[in-house]
Amino acid sequence: VSFVGNRGTFIRGYKAMIMDVEFLYHVGYIVTSVLGLFVHELFYSILLFDLIYREETLFNVIKSVTRNGRSILLTALLALILVYLFSIVGFLFLKDDFILEVDRLLDSKAKGRAVLGLVERCGMLHTHLGVCCVGFDPEPWFWAADPEQWERACDTLLMCIVTVLNHGLRNGGGVGDILRKPSKDESLFPARVVYDLLFFFIVIIIVLNLIFGVIIDTFADLRSEKQKKEEILKTTCFICGLERDKFDNKTVSFEEHIKYEHNMWNYLYFIVLVRVKNKTDYTGPESYVAQMIKNKNLDWFPRMRAMSLVSNEGEGEQNEIRNLQDKLNTTMKLVSHLTSQLNELKEQVWE
Repeated sequence: VSFVGNRGTFIRGYKAMIMDVEFLYHVGYIVTSVLGLFVHELFYSILLFDLIYREETLFNVIKSVTRNGRSILLTALLALILVYLFSIVGFLFLKDDFILEVDRLLDSKAKGRAVLGLVERCGMLHTHLGVCCVGFDPEPWFWAADPEQWERACDTLLMCIVTVLNHGLRNGGGVGDILRKPSKDESLFPARVVYDLLFFFIVIIIVLNLIFGVIIDTFADLRSEKQKKEEILKTTCFICGLERDKFDNKTVSFEEHIKYEHNMWNYLYFIVLVRVKNKTDYTGPESYVAQMIKNKNLDWFPRMRAMSLVSNEGEGEQNEIRNLQDKLNTTMKLVSHLTSQLNELKEQVWE
């Protein structure tokens, strides 16, 4: 309720409430907590993603994918088109090379027969050799009872696409790593070499690295923007925009200026006060600021001005005027003294 009130959602109406992404996020947060409380504790693990939402660095990792989502999707579409073309070529010319090694699961009947056989064998060992089979795990024998088998994976175009997409993109060397190793005496050996190399260079090296490059560059840009914002906040006043060096050799330091003179939270509290206060109780400055806020005008902010700098400049001007007056008085005294000496010399000359 406090979140909705602070966002002003009650004032804007229910439509704005439904369209507010943060409000929907908090609703999902509550729903997940309720599911974890009444359905299963596994739902609580979903709440760990809240760390990504609250930590800006982790959130930038997500934004690096979503910010240039269109470019990534188009590049991924290009990768799918290339996989489709390579699948067609494999289906038409290299169908016999798509032979994969598989480990088949035993059905329940085969497992039962294997267990009975192992029990009989264990009984014979115990009877003749005195070997005890207590704690013996028959599970590894299920796999040993059925040796490794080979399976054709490109009898249909759909199976070719699935095989190339699944195994080709996940292997570092491309689809050639999981296909049959051809002999150099075969007629299609050169075609197979070209097929493997083209898939490796085009799909693995170029297209996938294009996708990774877009994501990495976006993340680097987001990190640079974050560092730039932090640097600006450290060296520039958020309210007036004056930089740190403007307060060098002044009576007020930059830290004192942003803490006491132009504290941004004090300005925020003042804006909240103007919004919640009754209009009939406004003072003159409050009425002026309220009208400025209504018109979305920020001229009431002291841009490139600070009272401490103005007072220092005034004191500096007064000191300069005082120094000039002292110099002028000294000069006048010197002139009067020289004038008196000149008159004495004239009198001596006439005598």
